Parts: sequence; structure tokens; C-alpha cells
Amino acid sequence: MRFFTGFFSGFALTTTALYLTVQVHRSIRLEQRDAIRQQTQALNSLSSPVGAYDRRLAPKDIPQPEETTEPVRPTMKDLLKHHWNQEVEKLARQTYNSRWEDARDAAVEGWSTVVRCIKKE
Repeated sequence: MRFFTGFFSGFALTTTALYLTVQVHRSIRLEQRDAIRQQTQALNSLSSPVGAYDRRLAPKDIPQPEETTEPVRPTMKDLLKHHWNQEVEKLARQTYNSRWEDARDAAVEGWSTVVRCIKKE
């Protein structure tokens, strides 16, 4: 029993660490994307071809670039909640749609295979 406990606790710890690492990486990538978009908008507004050299000559009917507002981004906590809820929903659907008779038959078949392998050795 110690082997299974250690194996599954190690598996849970490893998958948790990997999942959190991927989520932190994704969050950083989203921050970088937003920063690059803001910088691109700022550069485009500064170097627009109409009136770039002398703004007094620019036509008045061309709308001026708007102030770049920071987009509202969900926090890391909200992202993790959303992913957790998606996983729980997926598992609930899978449980609801599964047939327990098939699971029981598969377990019995697996157990009988293990017993046959042990008896051969």
C-alpha cells in the first residue's frame, strides 16, 4: 500500500507543479501581448502618415487616435478558477455519461488478467 500511496502522491504533486507552471507562463504571455499591443498603438499614433511632419497641416475630419486604455484582464485567481470549473464540469459530464456496468466489467477483466499473469509465474 505504501508504494501506491507514494506513487499517486508523487504523481499529484508533479502534475500540480506542471499545471501551475503552465498557467504562470500563460499569464506572463498575456501580459506581454497586452504590452506589445499598447506600444504598437502608441507608435502608430505617433507615426501616422497624415500630418506626421506637421500636425497643423493634418485635416480636421480625421479622428485623432484615442488614448490607449489598459484592457481589463482577469486575474490569475480568476483564470485558475475558470480552468478548475471547466475541469470539474468535464469530469461531471463524463461521470454522468458513463455506464458503470462497463467500468465494472473492465475492472473484473483487468483483475482476471492480473491473476492469470501471477499464476503463470
